[in-house]
Amino acid sequence: MYVTEIEINEIPNGGETLGSVSFCSYERQIQVMCAIKEEGLQDKVMRRIAFIREALRQVRRMPEYRNGRGQIDFEPGLLPDNAL
Repeated sequence: MYVTEIEINEIPNGGETLGSVSFCSYERQIQVMCAIKEEGLQDKVMRRIAFIREALRQVRRMPEYRNGRGQIDFEPGLLPDNAL
C-alpha cells in the first residue's frame, strides 16, 4: 500500500486521547481506532507522531501485513521526522 494521505481525528478524553487514524492510498483506506497517553504530548507534532506509531503498530498486526506479505510505503514528506 502506497500511502498518500494520513488523516487523524482526535477526541480528548481525560488522561488519554482517543482518535482514529486513516492511511489513504489511491486504491484503498485503512482506518484504526487509537488511544494514546497525553503525558508529555502537549505538542501537536508529538501527538501526531504518537497516533501514527500506534496506528502502524496495529496495522502491522493485521494478517495481510503481519508476516511481511503486505508492505506500507509512504509518500515522501508525508511522515513527520522520527515517526517510524
